[in-house]
Amino acid sequence: MLKGYIEELLNLFDDADFLVVTDKEGYIEYYKIFKGLGSRIVDDPVGLHILELHQHLDYETSTVMRVLKNKEPIINEKQYLNIFKERTVTVFSTTFPIMEGQEVVGAVDINKYIYENMNGVKKFKHHNLDSRKNYLFTIDNVLTNNDAMIEVKNRTLKAAKTNSPVMIYGETGTGKELIAQSIHNHSLRKDNPFIIQNCSAIPLTLAESMFFGTTKGSFTGAESKIGLFEMANNGTLVLDEINSMDLNLQPKLLRVVDSGAFRRIGGKELIDVDVKLISMLNEDPKLILDNKQMRQDLFYRLGVVIIKIPPLRERKEDIPLLVNSFINEYNIKMRKEIKKVSKGVMDLFMEYSWPGNVRQLKHVIESAFNFTEGEVINENDLPYDINTKKNISKNIDIDNKFSLNEAVKDYESRYIKLALESSDTLNEAASLLKISRQTLKYKMDSLGIEIE
Repeated sequence: MLKGYIEELLNLFDDADFLVVTDKEGYIEYYKIFKGLGSRIVDDPVGLHILELHQHLDYETSTVMRVLKNKEPIINEKQYLNIFKERTVTVFSTTFPIMEGQEVVGAVDINKYIYENMNGVKKFKHHNLDSRKNYLFTIDNVLTNNDAMIEVKNRTLKAAKTNSPVMIYGETGTGKELIAQSIHNHSLRKDNPFIIQNCSAIPLTLAESMFFGTTKGSFTGAESKIGLFEMANNGTLVLDEINSMDLNLQPKLLRVVDSGAFRRIGGKELIDVDVKLISMLNEDPKLILDNKQMRQDLFYRLGVVIIKIPPLRERKEDIPLLVNSFINEYNIKMRKEIKKVSKGVMDLFMEYSWPGNVRQLKHVIESAFNFTEGEVINENDLPYDINTKKNISKNIDIDNKFSLNEAVKDYESRYIKLALESSDTLNEAASLLKISRQTLKYKMDSLGIEIE
């Protein structure tokens, strides 16, 4: 189905170093190394999933998986690709969705190498790349009229001026990554690597090698690979959901933070690194310590600077500002001319508790754009859960057909679907619902809920 696109793509991107085409699930259907590059960087990966090829990436950090989910292109994003059973390469990735009508049927990923010499100085294969814009957010992208959020912005700018570790705490969807990106982009490290790793996505058996790298021959099948710390050297390493990190790995991370040096698995030489560490939590730090999810010594070492982001329900004066911003954004993306939301919609927004915070609000606006036909978003254009939330307690009707078990299942199903819509991962949805990931998965299976 995708083969018809390939020749056209090769003509459009003849300055690329290598190109990957995947199907809608992320499985590789086509792979090409362009002329002049010498040997292939990996054996033919056709049939592999993109996350098998790039094992340190996940659904949130892979440009291919994000494009397949969001249906929007990603242009010139710097990536550090730890190629399966081979070496790490630094590239600029441009990734486009392949569309048939409104459906995504695949993605094309075009990569251009950035070369590094032994001193870590970056050299670009294509001369026009060294002046490319940094696509991360800055503090100017944080829209607010709220005093607490203004203080968050001030602390962010101050934290960017030092090398001290920063811990960002906030509920799911409050914008922790935006703050992390802003710290990097306002620092002297802004032109160096910015690496994000979700700790919950790291398989326990691979955790140490992913952080510290491996030496060829250190165990059966081991190749020389750099880890996250080397990838982020002279830049910023962001550890999301740090509390989900294996407790056995935490003291090893602490040693690197304290000493600024480590050994690869199987290696003998100490490797010095200069990395700004940012950790992110979506649970109350006190509960994390009380539940022994994180070592106290590591917590206090990483939490030299703590930035707490307030939930949207505590900064409701920002809702009109955010709504207007999202309307402008989706007018451009979806080629519409919607001007505002109705007074009834704004009243609903101001009364709603927003368990998914700013991310949920953005998703609600995007959803409404799919149904709004005029210039104003009305209540009927909103997702079901938002529109009926304030009346849910008044709609109980007990009759001969009423079943408490079915009513509870229906209620549970609504909130699970709402949490999934407001989150990017099962871990985030479980955190939003205040249950474990295993419990959430069990409930989804028993209720027949699938991730779309």
